[in-house]
Amino acid sequence: MTPNRVKLRELCLEPQALPGYMAGLSNAQRRVAQACLEREILPVITAGQFGCVFRVLFGADSRMWLGCLVKVLVQRIGEGSSALGDCIGEIAADMTDVDRRKVLLAMIPLAQNPEDVRMLFSKCGLMETDRWIQYLLQVTTRPAYYVLLGALRYVEHDHALLFRTCHYLMKKGDSLSFSTASIIRLSYDIKEVRGTFSLHLAPYQLARVEQNYSAFCEAVRI
Repeated sequence: MTPNRVKLRELCLEPQALPGYMAGLSNAQRRVAQACLEREILPVITAGQFGCVFRVLFGADSRMWLGCLVKVLVQRIGEGSSALGDCIGEIAADMTDVDRRKVLLAMIPLAQNPEDVRMLFSKCGLMETDRWIQYLLQVTTRPAYYVLLGALRYVEHDHALLFRTCHYLMKKGDSLSFSTASIIRLSYDIKEVRGTFSLHLAPYQLARVEQNYSAFCEAVRI
């Protein structure tokens, strides 16, 4: 059986039969069909149709499909045909830790503000703020780093973790990460962190930076 583009488009309208159709293909045919869905069909169907296909394919075989689905979702968000957070909440209960990491590391860089970052964690069912840190460190954006500052307040007793966080940010080498490390160093008086820091903030300025996103963006301005 050869993958049929017309058939694939029809199945995306009623996607419950899509996993069965894919299962009837050979491995080579399945790769062709998956590429067709990823490049030609899923980017252009409606948001509602895409959401249905997303849920069905994820439920059928998350290991096979999640990477493809997330890639298309990122494209659709960039083009404005899907919104940030679409599809995610409906599969959160069935996500593995690997699934959650894949989704968050693809979605967080798209967040335009801290509220969007927090919404993504909520959609993924990750409510424990201290668990956000491992994901936020992987994303070099202002919204992610601002949320990171708030998340660190939940672990401020863990001096070793704060030190490792600063060290990790500094090793990334970019100005935004280095400035954020400087704020953390000053906020928690982490004297072990060595480096040449150009960012100098008074205590009242530090408090404002942590409490006001605009103030944070001003402080880390490149």
